[in-house]
Amino acid sequence: MRIAYLIPDPGIPIGGTKGASVHVASLTEALVRLGAEVSIFAPKIEGEPKLEADIINIDLGNFKKGLAGEMDRIEKLTHFYEEVEVYMKNHRFDAIYERLSLFAGGGELEQRLDLPRVVEVNAPVTKERMEHFGLANVEVALGKEYEALKDATVVCVSKPLATWAVSRGAKSSKSIPNGADVDVFSPERWYATRDRLRESLGLTGKVVLGFIGSLKPWHGVETIFDAVEHLSYKDQIAILVVGDGPLRSRVNQRIEDLQGRIPTIAVGAVDRKTVPAYLSAIDIALAPYLPTEEFYFSPLKIVEAMAAGKPFIASDFPPIREIGGTAGVYFPAGDSMSLANEIDRLARSKPLRKYLAQQVRTLACSSHDWTNVASATLEVLRSEEASRAA
Repeated sequence: MRIAYLIPDPGIPIGGTKGASVHVASLTEALVRLGAEVSIFAPKIEGEPKLEADIINIDLGNFKKGLAGEMDRIEKLTHFYEEVEVYMKNHRFDAIYERLSLFAGGGELEQRLDLPRVVEVNAPVTKERMEHFGLANVEVALGKEYEALKDATVVCVSKPLATWAVSRGAKSSKSIPNGADVDVFSPERWYATRDRLRESLGLTGKVVLGFIGSLKPWHGVETIFDAVEHLSYKDQIAILVVGDGPLRSRVNQRIEDLQGRIPTIAVGAVDRKTVPAYLSAIDIALAPYLPTEEFYFSPLKIVEAMAAGKPFIASDFPPIREIGGTAGVYFPAGDSMSLANEIDRLARSKPLRKYLAQQVRTLACSSHDWTNVASATLEVLRSEEASRAA
């Protein structure tokens, strides 16, 4: 199957290190392993992505900021789809696979090219933009979102998103949580690297708590610092923070506050190829998302920790339990005392950590490899293709 993978969002650079970029690259690689031919259409590329796929850079130039930026984005995305259509008319494709993006939607493209189309939903993009970044052209964004989803077949990363997509007009939706490359993250591949890295970071002999991800407010990284103040097992604990984002300065301040009490290292953003090495250096992975009424994420940080054989402690939300099942350790979101209790329990017991490590690794291999995700995605694409041909 020849797939046109559309990534209209300029905030998701192909070859980038953020979670969305990793998702695109990892799913593409898995689809190719299963025999699909993939062409990625995107307005932004970082570096020289090493993917076994055609990457068609539809360069839209720099995007303006604020209200003017919203109108600029709407205009440029119209051009994006025009360029995609021209390219696709001159090359053979069997299906369109499009990531839902702000002010974007390829529904008309589907009709003009007479191809099956599946929409990938990773977030309620308009609502998310309004709540976290502000949005002036709300009605335009909601209209574009409705057009993108109306009567569409949809793949979502969580069950709450699948329900939301149907409420926004999708004809069907399927939940396929995020995955990880279980071979790349295999603990056996990183034993030697683990010891060297821990030594270079000054973490030898410690039980290392790890947060690997973007430092965004809702990721709750500060809850970790609140929790460690309550630990009764502080002497053997160290903290490793890998990632960058809006909270970087606050994280640095919290690290300064812990100076001389708990060894804490923040290394900033790293290339995705080195994430397995940093995961190998930790003992307990943490995902302390803050309280919210609508948790719809499928956290890569959790799936990758599982693939690396790392027990994890995470905020207790249904989409996270959908990934971790009984192998995960959960605490009420935002409750730093409960998080501290769970850290103490795991930090004190190496046999418990070893048991949980085996459980999460087994679950990752059986259910959450990117090959599983790609296989389920291809099944939806082929079903849509067959339905359209009938």
